[in-house]
Amino acid sequence: MGAYFTRQTQHHKWLLERRSEAFAKFLQLLDDAHRKATDFLFDRQLEEAERGLKVLDAYQPALNQARIARLYLPTSVRNEFYDLAKSYWALHTQPSLGDSRFLTMGKHSERIQEIFEQELSSHFWLRPVGRLWKRLTRRPNRRAEARR
Repeated sequence: MGAYFTRQTQHHKWLLERRSEAFAKFLQLLDDAHRKATDFLFDRQLEEAERGLKVLDAYQPALNQARIARLYLPTSVRNEFYDLAKSYWALHTQPSLGDSRFLTMGKHSERIQEIFEQELSSHFWLRPVGRLWKRLTRRPNRRAEARR
């Protein structure tokens, strides 16, 4: 039993390190993309089509990293996170929405941060232990078996 918990602890430590690297890289790339895209959106020397392509190119590394960071998230928040990342980019590319889009982008960014913080909390390792405990302590329901 001790060896099992040692392996689990080492695995969770490794997983926590990989998660933190993937999440930090995503946040950094998203911030860089935001700055670059803003510069392109306000560059009136570029034509609108060229401006749109440059903004997409600026966000592409962040969106690629979002697909990687998504792998480290539990299935319950994977789609929410990825939708928030895509929506963040989509909002930024729509200047016609006005300045109100920045409030929504800020809310998306805060929710992404919350998801990451939840997964990097020191208590994330309790979930697998809790599932294992339930599996180990689950007793077959004899009444249900008798009905079959």
